[in-house]
Amino acid sequence: MQFRHWGIRLALGFVFCVSALGCHLTDTFLAQATITPTRTRTVKPTFTPIPPSPTPVPPSPTAPPSLTRLPPTATRRPATKPPPTLPPAPTQPRPPGPTTSPYEYHVNPPMCGHSGLTYIKARVYGNVNDPNSGVEGMRVALGGADGANQYVPPVITTWDGTYSFILSDPGQPGRVGTWYVWLVDANGKRISDIGGPINTNNLGPDDPKACWAGGVDFWK
Repeated sequence: MQFRHWGIRLALGFVFCVSALGCHLTDTFLAQATITPTRTRTVKPTFTPIPPSPTPVPPSPTAPPSLTRLPPTATRRPATKPPPTLPPAPTQPRPPGPTTSPYEYHVNPPMCGHSGLTYIKARVYGNVNDPNSGVEGMRVALGGADGANQYVPPVITTWDGTYSFILSDPGQPGRVGTWYVWLVDANGKRISDIGGPINTNNLGPDDPKACWAGGVDFWK
């Protein structure tokens, strides 16, 4: 009976010890389980150098667009504008008119045609407006262009003012030459303009340039 009581006591003591040991282990475990804050190491940022940006490549030259020739279009004619008013042009001095001949008699242009012989024949008129005003007794000279070199002595006009120089005989070829005529007074001084030139030739009658019979009329 006594041993039973000691067994109960030992059992109770053992339970108590186990309980105490369990409490102690529990406290130790809890103490160890408490998370001790650890110091976090701050990682310094590293600066990675940025590589230089690539050099921009210039754009390749763009070929100019080919020109397309357009078909011609009708150009609209603009409305005609009135010409601008221009200031009056400065007055230019007029050239002097033809010099008045100092001679009493004047000449008409020479005339010429074909004939059976070469001669010069015309008339001297006392009035340019009167075809019947032939002057008789006028002296007509035949010569060169200077009006001084006479080829033959002067001839005298007839009653109706006609004069003539025979330069070849009938049936002979035309006489080729250049002739001038003018009037002179009794002393051989020229009193008229010089008429001519009369260019005689030996062309046939069918040639419009034939000149066998020529002449120059004088008038005042």
